[in-house]
Amino acid sequence: MKILKYDTHAHIDLYKNMKDCINYIESSRSYTIVMTNVPDLYKRYIREHAKYKYVRFALGLHPELVHQYKSQISIFHEFVKTSRYIGEVGLDFTKGVDQEQIEVFEEIMRACEQHNGKIISVHSRRAADEVMDIIGESKDNGIILHWFSGTMKQLDRAINLGYYFSINTNILNSKKGREVVKRIPTDKLLIESDAPFTNVTKHSYDLDFIDTIFTKTADLLNSPEQEIMEIYSENFMRLLKS
Repeated sequence: MKILKYDTHAHIDLYKNMKDCINYIESSRSYTIVMTNVPDLYKRYIREHAKYKYVRFALGLHPELVHQYKSQISIFHEFVKTSRYIGEVGLDFTKGVDQEQIEVFEEIMRACEQHNGKIISVHSRRAADEVMDIIGESKDNGIILHWFSGTMKQLDRAINLGYYFSINTNILNSKKGREVVKRIPTDKLLIESDAPFTNVTKHSYDLDFIDTIFTKTADLLNSPEQEIMEIYSENFMRLLKS
């Protein structure tokens, strides 16, 4: 089968040379879902970069920016009907439980459920249970828990709910992260860079991270690399068809 290059979660607008990143992605034919952190950026980017084949922008409102940009939820509602991809959204309780984040995320998920068929990349740092309480078992949208860092009990709950998990190089380079990957059913594994927040993407966006994920996953699961490449590719195609 054809092995796909793809990235389900990247923030290429945080590089100084976003246009160069887009051109690189297009020339490399790597399917890339680009997160936005506030809806106004999504509105701008789809206007400026609508012509591209491999770059797709996701409509997002990052939980850590909710307090500052909550008023932009109206822009989110304006575009949620037509946006296939949603992200980055979710909850971040690093500083403690945040009721305003909960209210906004609940509103976001209600909107996505009204216009289903979405692929949603979800942030759940120190808030995995609350995220799952809000999403539940979403049969009409593809849920991706990006850079999952919860407990094994929370991981099992997310697996039982049928979510996908996007894996980056930092996850595969940490002891806990490797244990997480080993526990996830292989048909729920996806690739992400979370550029520029991983070590290998800190300074520039380079698709070498994809081969690194293939190799490290194969080593971790004691499986042939070709088999792992096919699994990651099949999972992405299944997600797109969901």
